[in-house]
Amino acid sequence: MNAQREAPTIMMIAGEISGDNHAARVASEILRQRPGAKLFGAGGPAMKTAGVELLLDLTEHAVVGLTDVLANYAKFRRLFWQLVRAAEQRKPDAVILTDYPGFNLRFAKQMKAREIPVFYYISPQVWAWGRGRVKEIPKLVDLMMVVFPFEKGFYQEHAPELCVEFVGHPVVEQLGRERREVKREDNLVALLPGSREAEVKRILPPMLGAARLLRRERPDLQFELAAASDGIAAVARALVGNELVEVRVGNARDLMQRAAAGMVASGTATLECAFFGLPYVLVYRVSWLTYAVARWLVTVQHLGIVNVMAGREIVPEFIQHRARPELLAQAVAELLGDRARRERMQRELAEAMAMLEGERAAERAATAALAALDAASAGCCGPEI
Repeated sequence: MNAQREAPTIMMIAGEISGDNHAARVASEILRQRPGAKLFGAGGPAMKTAGVELLLDLTEHAVVGLTDVLANYAKFRRLFWQLVRAAEQRKPDAVILTDYPGFNLRFAKQMKAREIPVFYYISPQVWAWGRGRVKEIPKLVDLMMVVFPFEKGFYQEHAPELCVEFVGHPVVEQLGRERREVKREDNLVALLPGSREAEVKRILPPMLGAARLLRRERPDLQFELAAASDGIAAVARALVGNELVEVRVGNARDLMQRAAAGMVASGTATLECAFFGLPYVLVYRVSWLTYAVARWLVTVQHLGIVNVMAGREIVPEFIQHRARPELLAQAVAELLGDRARRERMQRELAEAMAMLEGERAAERAATAALAALDAASAGCCGPEI
């Protein structure tokens, strides 16, 4: 191995809070395996803490849906080309892109045009919304590191020329360290409305409406909202107003283990709730333009990843026009009022989560990326890990 590979320069990009956290763990593992590595790029505070020289904090600019992207197009274009210029100037040995496909796939195209190897961690969900685009990914990506076991088979079928490694889902190992033996509170309902401001503003109002309806029937119910950051907490408190909902920052995983039931925005939190066995309903709302485009593109029957993995509806989904207070209240009331129903959902959630492998996920991703980097000149991906 030459000296350059012993001390590689790697650019890393993640665009949302969850991606920032996942990329940070991979960065820590890269630095553990190659202490001389130099990491720079864009992400958030977790990546910075892990040792990545942060050029931009993209987590401050996270948006949801086509409408929000169009409204912020000029800003994202400026940030995008700023990062492209940084790559041109620093000439990294490779780029590791984490999730964030709307931005990162375009960035991958620019890197390939500059002959910089591209490694992608947490695959775009092309199996859900872009089967027609899957043929393009081998042209943009040298190594795809997937976190769901069915994704490797999907790529083998639809893009067999792509180097793919299943590295396990990072959430499993991470959450395993946070599991506690705690009794669930029968009158506590969790509200998890998402980690981005636009998302919270669309999803929290019907959740609050459902909470009001539920409290009319059961005045003893308590509602607790877990905010991903101080900024999201401020947005949530403004929407909550005088409602009897406690808003706390950074307690989501504790809340998932204490609550009897929950209302949860589609995203990483749904997988976390499944891991901790929280019976919940899935809620999602986007702009109508985004929804119309998604209806045209999406090819899977379910939105929630737990339901996708199971191939059936374990968790009730309330999307767009169905995300109404009365429907949410009814579904949550059925969970709260029927212990057998809650226990059945918990068993089914556990069965779905058993499909995932999460042990040493970040370590395996770092090992795969470094192996691919070392083998890049040979035009192949790293060994099986």
